[in-house]
Amino acid sequence: MHIPLDRHSVIPLYLQIEETLRCAILDGSLKEGDKLPSTRMLAAELAVSRLTVENAYGELAAKGFLQARRGSGAYVCHPYAPPAPPAAEQTALFPVDPFTTGASRLDGQADSPLPPDVINFAAGVGNPRIFPQEAFRKVMHSVLRRHAEEAFHYGDYCGYYPLRDTLARILSLQGIPARPEQILITNGSQQALSLVSHTLLRPGDTVLVEEPTYAEALTLFELQGVRTVPIPCDADGLCVDALPALLAAHRPALIYTIPNFHNPTGRCLSEPRRRQLVKLAEAAGVTLLEDDFVGDLRYQGAALPSLRSLAAGGGVIYVGTFSKMLMPSIRIGYLVADAALYPRLAQRKHLDSFTTSSLLQRSLDAFVTVGSYQRQLQRACRLYRQLRDVAADALARHLPPGCRVELPEGGLFLWVQLPPDIPVSRLMPLAWQQNVTFARGACFYRNNPQAEFTLRLNFSAQTPERTVIGIERLARAMTLCRAQTAERATLINPE
Repeated sequence: MHIPLDRHSVIPLYLQIEETLRCAILDGSLKEGDKLPSTRMLAAELAVSRLTVENAYGELAAKGFLQARRGSGAYVCHPYAPPAPPAAEQTALFPVDPFTTGASRLDGQADSPLPPDVINFAAGVGNPRIFPQEAFRKVMHSVLRRHAEEAFHYGDYCGYYPLRDTLARILSLQGIPARPEQILITNGSQQALSLVSHTLLRPGDTVLVEEPTYAEALTLFELQGVRTVPIPCDADGLCVDALPALLAAHRPALIYTIPNFHNPTGRCLSEPRRRQLVKLAEAAGVTLLEDDFVGDLRYQGAALPSLRSLAAGGGVIYVGTFSKMLMPSIRIGYLVADAALYPRLAQRKHLDSFTTSSLLQRSLDAFVTVGSYQRQLQRACRLYRQLRDVAADALARHLPPGCRVELPEGGLFLWVQLPPDIPVSRLMPLAWQQNVTFARGACFYRNNPQAEFTLRLNFSAQTPERTVIGIERLARAMTLCRAQTAERATLINPE
């Protein structure tokens, strides 16, 4: 058992031993019922007194992590161990409640693990095979070696200034005007959306949103008591021609949009519509919230100007994230806002979460500064384009007639529209039986009948081989669903 001890630390040795063992129990390295070494054996191994180990074991027992059995020894007792989940039956209907959150992502979270061999097209993240774990570990180790004391402080609640400066330069090179003083580092882009929502909106306010749109944004607005009004969309993004009437009728406080590789459809708002949208919002005095969560992941076509770059004044708040490009757990996002609004957002951030991890911010800045981010971006685009093409080819070959798939120029998602005889409510349990999952279209709408015939597939999270297998399984489920629909129609209308 490896228990590192710092004999020069002010922390007593017995507490160092207790902390290491407690962490091993909490992270699962030591399981419920595992027997710990005897105090004599562990004391000899660590070259400490037996009393030191006895004190460590006493601390663990007092906190409920250890159970002493007379004549047998000391055993791990996990005080927070959850009950084992019941085994899922292969023939059971799709368990919507246990596996689908309010945002309806079926992504195998730790508290709702997916059964074995399920191919998951519902997740909202990239492919773990390209996450730069080793490179980032080396950068973080270097930061700890050189700046450990500063890295463990809270840091500036607006964000580590060198990282904000790096972001400002990157964004400016992309044509997005930004200064370090306009950039607020957040805990992922989701916190950025939450900060904007809670700063600008009050219960009863109205927000115009694309239909469909990002599920967690809809849930955020709903929980805050904000009314969402949909803007119709087509292949070129939101239909800007519908905006004047909506602006006049609802007088919204905010327009929320994902102009690049929209979630869930993967569409891009055309440049003429971008210019028209900014012009209409400025004339109406309405703030635009531009969510650019995967704008860098472009595989073909020309880059389009951001809404913020087109706005003359401060009417656009720009939001981005590193979670999709690097590692989801890094949870570093950011927003760009002008001076009139920035102090209020920064104060809200301070009250909401105080600060974002200084260690992660410093490590990210070092990683981005040395050019690793650009190499990572190029690598991700190559792989994701390949995976997109593999998925699109498999869908074209295997999906039954009547299904329509939109091929995006970038991003993470494929949007599938189903024919009337393959409703998602009937397809989902059949897909479950075939060991494949997807995100239901209903997650991204508010009470629209179209949702019953739409679904979102994440093409980036699987290997090419598992992508093809998963689509074959989905196609079988669709064929079964279509047959069941025909059978029901026959029973209702036997003639």
